[in-house]
Amino acid sequence: MKHFSLSAVLFAVAILCGGCSDTKKHDSETAAKAPAEADALVATTTYRLNTLQGDVLTVTKEGPFFTMQNIPEHVVVYDIFATWCPPCRAEAPHLSKLQKAFAGKIKIVGVSIEENKDDDFYRRFAKDIGIDYTLVNAFDNIPLARAIAGSLGLGRDFPIPLMVIYKDGKYVKHYTGLVPEEMLESDLKQLVK
Repeated sequence: MKHFSLSAVLFAVAILCGGCSDTKKHDSETAAKAPAEADALVATTTYRLNTLQGDVLTVTKEGPFFTMQNIPEHVVVYDIFATWCPPCRAEAPHLSKLQKAFAGKIKIVGVSIEENKDDDFYRRFAKDIGIDYTLVNAFDNIPLARAIAGSLGLGRDFPIPLMVIYKDGKYVKHYTGLVPEEMLESDLKQLVK
């Protein structure tokens, strides 16, 4: 019996720390190619992300840079997630606290990789989990997520949660799996000095 309990604990820790992986394939023509190939073929790509509040965020990819247009914040954190992923759900309240603590200095954007979910589904999810940062639900969610993961060399079937930080469009750092709030907060403090 003790062996079973230890195994269950180890399994739970592995899931929380290692993140989730969506084994479902997405056959989109706009999926990201390998970084060097994508940069050689497409100099600039634009992604339109619809927020749950009805705004549109525009992200422009130029080579390795991902720049969000018309926002005052210089630091953007893309949280690539799925609602069915336990570590993704666990990190959401921490991200909400950080968005509030760094209001006006950072913009956290939750980019779901799920298809065929309407805005009301994500509104209920945000309310249930306690999300107080920007969630987007658009056709370009998956292509953007793949482009970001591809630019990091993580491939087409990357692990989630995947959190990527950019400052003025330039890559700073990324994390896979559940990230300790203190680590992320420390990294963000350094960026907004």
